[in-house]
Amino acid sequence: MDVVLYGWPWLALIAGAILVLVLGLAPRPAGAPPRLRDPKWLLQIGLPIYMLHQFEEHGRDVFGRPYPFHASFCGVLGHPDLATCPADPAFLFAVNVGAVWIAFITGALAGPRHAMVGATALGIPLVNAFMHIGPAVAKQAYNPGVLTSVLLLLPLALIGLRGLAGAGLLDRPRIAAVVAAGVALHAGLLVSLTAFERGLLSHSALLAVQVALGFVPLALGLVVGNARRA
Repeated sequence: MDVVLYGWPWLALIAGAILVLVLGLAPRPAGAPPRLRDPKWLLQIGLPIYMLHQFEEHGRDVFGRPYPFHASFCGVLGHPDLATCPADPAFLFAVNVGAVWIAFITGALAGPRHAMVGATALGIPLVNAFMHIGPAVAKQAYNPGVLTSVLLLLPLALIGLRGLAGAGLLDRPRIAAVVAAGVALHAGLLVSLTAFERGLLSHSALLAVQVALGFVPLALGLVVGNARRA
């Protein structure tokens, strides 16, 4: 089990890098819009980009430290002793491979026809980027994931939302819903973690909640729908 819980960031790095190269270098169909204005491409590139960010968080940070986010996050939670931290490797796996991957995969599969699904998934990197960048600026210190938040996550979210809006698939109310969903997903993560720490949730239930959160973009996207049909 440790191979899975500590080894998945390397899979994310390899898969993310390959997919970025494939999506970035594959010949474009005749008449297709530029990549940064193509809703289908924008919905597909989200997960590979996020995977590269996950490696800085959970694989090796810029200083070469292994699995760095665990200690950093537990410190923020007030648990410098990792043995007492409620956010164990299984929880981080459920969040990243469960919630995040599910959100982006369903968004890519839903495609432009249901672009609000993938757009809602973009709320995750948008909010996550600020959760890295804000503390880094406030403390004038590096945290695992902040570099790729600046270079990858924030551009991914902003360019993705702009491209989908430019294609007429999003309007201002829907963009506001994307941001709100991103905040709510992160809040759900923290609330469930607090409930587990207080004995209100079992460990299995905590992990199940994270996986369930990954389907929120799908549900919200299908309910809200596009600004117009692609």
